[in-house]
Amino acid sequence: MTDEGKIGELFKQKRAFLKSSMKDYSSGGNDMLDDVEGLLNEAKAEITNRLELASCLKEESEGAWRKECLSAFEEWFEKWFGET
Repeated sequence: MTDEGKIGELFKQKRAFLKSSMKDYSSGGNDMLDDVEGLLNEAKAEITNRLELASCLKEESEGAWRKECLSAFEEWFEKWFGET
């Protein structure tokens, strides 16, 4: 697996497919991939920031840190993937 992870690898594969497609189809497909990739980058930055903020609690209390991390992740997951 690469540093980009599975999602990054999927994007590379789909862009390679679109590159070999008809020009109009390729352009529209790349636009859609750009939109999805932008949202994924936003989601990644958001969860990274939330977990970094929660790490301040780790020195005070392992339990409080775990609780905050779980809460941050649950809120993030619901925002980006909907209710479970």
